[in-house]
Amino acid sequence: MTPSGVPEAQNTLITGGAGFIGSHLTGRLLGQGGRVVVIDDFSTGSRDNLTHLADNPGLTI
Repeated sequence: MTPSGVPEAQNTLITGGAGFIGSHLTGRLLGQGGRVVVIDDFSTGSRDNLTHLADNPGLTI
C-alpha cells in the first residue's frame, strides 16, 4: 500500500472517468503505475478531462 492507502500497480475500472473526480482519480492511479479502464458516456464528463493522460499506456477509454 502507498501512504494514501491505495494499492500500487492494480487494475481498476472507473465508471464516470471523464468527470472531474473520475479524471483526477484516473490520473492518480496511473501515476502509481496502475492500469485503468475508463467507462463514460460523456453526458456530463468531457474527453478534455482525459487528454493529458491519453498517451499513458496504462489507460484504456
